[in-house]
Amino acid sequence: MKRIPIILLAVLTILVLSAPAKAAKRVVLIDPGHGGADSGVAVGEKAAEKDVTLAIALLTKKALAGGDIEVLLTRTTDTALSTAERAKAAATARPDLFLSLHVNAGFDKKASGFEVWFPGFQPAAGNGGDSKAILKDMARNRYLNESVKLSRAIERNLSTVFPKANRGLREAPVPVLENLSVPAVVVEIGFATHAGDQRKLLDEASRQAIAAALAKSIREAL
Repeated sequence: MKRIPIILLAVLTILVLSAPAKAAKRVVLIDPGHGGADSGVAVGEKAAEKDVTLAIALLTKKALAGGDIEVLLTRTTDTALSTAERAKAAATARPDLFLSLHVNAGFDKKASGFEVWFPGFQPAAGNGGDSKAILKDMARNRYLNESVKLSRAIERNLSTVFPKANRGLREAPVPVLENLSVPAVVVEIGFATHAGDQRKLLDEASRQAIAAALAKSIREAL
């Protein structure tokens, strides 16, 4: 049996040890709002919010395919999910980003455009001094900057689909985000009650443009 020279063996060992480790995939969890008997708001005569959010979620997943980002969905079919079930899915997946998709509606039919909501800072002082509650608040607050970063990226990129219809970032308690210790946002993609937005939400090319904008925002945030 031929022996490998010591110098060659040393070189091979150095090359193996210095080879970069394969980077782990970043995980994104997309939550298409509503589903099942909960159809959400009506978007035209033949579609509902639940259909639009699922379609855009699937297109966003497709737009992110083939890279170093793994995209999971809370639902891939017309299935009913409670807020608790969505939160459980996020707790199980432990994603790097959580994105919940919805469609807006308003009494004023002139209201249009998109909104991005993030949970905002949770003051530890409001928990009565309970140590477990304080630690929980601190864990949530760790991800505030990442949530804001994602919100700003979405605001910037969706403005190309909804020009001059950016309703800005909103900081407020959001039920689906309330107990999540991950960077998370809710996007209200257009108004079902606005004729122009409705056309975009039902148009395949516009849906793909929305999905592309969301995918670009996710890449930028990560």
